[in-house]
Amino acid sequence: MSPVLGDARAVAAAFLESHGQEPLGAAVRAGGGDDFPEMKIALAALRMHQRELERLRTALACYAEPDFWEANVSEATLAYHDHGTIARDALAGRDLTNRD
Repeated sequence: MSPVLGDARAVAAAFLESHGQEPLGAAVRAGGGDDFPEMKIALAALRMHQRELERLRTALACYAEPDFWEANVSEATLAYHDHGTIARDALAGRDLTNRD
């Protein structure tokens, strides 16, 4: 099971249980209920969050290169020349792998 799916199950089950639906929450925790609206919403929200984190990690990786921070070679890095475009794109939700 993917971490996102496991987290979605935990969120959906907790929501159901907190609304008096303990049997349904238990079913979700046990691996069922994928067709429940609560499960679909939790999974969609967590996948959206996962995509955002991946964009931010990609942007940070561009700036994490040790050479970027060395004065004598910093002009050779993409991060030096983009003036923060990669970070702004990541924060704005734009996909960094498709930079047309």
